[in-house]
Amino acid sequence: MEKIQPYVKAFTAYLKSLNKSFHTTKQYTLDAKQFAEIIQHENKINEALQLYSKTIQEKYPSFNSVNRKFASIRHFLTFLQLRGVISVYNEEIIAPLTKQETELNVLKEKQFTRALAYWPKQYEIALNEEHEWLALRNTVIVFTVAELGIKPAELVRMEWKHINTEKNEIIVLASKSYRVLQCSKKLLELLEDYKHHTLEFMPLTENSPYVWLGVGNKMGEPVSVKTIERIFKAMSEQLQFKVTATNMRYHAIQKLLTKNEDTKVLYEQFGYARKGVLLEREQRFPKNS
Repeated sequence: MEKIQPYVKAFTAYLKSLNKSFHTTKQYTLDAKQFAEIIQHENKINEALQLYSKTIQEKYPSFNSVNRKFASIRHFLTFLQLRGVISVYNEEIIAPLTKQETELNVLKEKQFTRALAYWPKQYEIALNEEHEWLALRNTVIVFTVAELGIKPAELVRMEWKHINTEKNEIIVLASKSYRVLQCSKKLLELLEDYKHHTLEFMPLTENSPYVWLGVGNKMGEPVSVKTIERIFKAMSEQLQFKVTATNMRYHAIQKLLTKNEDTKVLYEQFGYARKGVLLEREQRFPKNS
């Protein structure tokens, strides 16, 4: 096989002639140069491709990175064929990898119970009023996510007017839609208790419409998604297993699926755009959790 390193520069000119963007041309050229260096001692194209594929997959653990590089080299090989440098080759060697769907991280029942108990424990041992209020707020946040299975972005949009204590309902706002969810009396009682303590701790927030407030925030403004993530990160560090709003959400979904709830009702309840997304999640839930 003819040495291909001298063709890398010509490949750059070829890409420019196709009006490829600056970024694409630069990246494809770097990938072609890397390819030429890896296979420089190989004489047969298929053996060269096998070496390249093996080397790249060992060096880059990211599925997307490997497939991107494979795509670059397929363009380079097409260019080499046009120049008569190589003839046919086994396309399967650098075909796009099929991503293996991994199991979703769903909390086991014991982990779920421990996660629910974490912030109430912090409330009990709080040393001052601020720590006590934060622990109570975080308790109610975790219980809300655990029961309703809502996303952090939906959580931070909650306003007091969205909570209907007479109908036991909470309106959940998504980016372009909303849904009305039934909730337990226990959750409503927790929310009311948190509201009462908030008015005592931060009386100037009396007119704030938002449910979830922060000590360091601009007065009356809601917490951010980052704050919610930090709350769960703190739990994970202390409990020594990963707790996120997402795996609590998955726990709620799996629990209802186990009860053979109607998937049409569930995908709407949890805010999925399509029923197929929920079914895909169901297939990836661990079998023994």
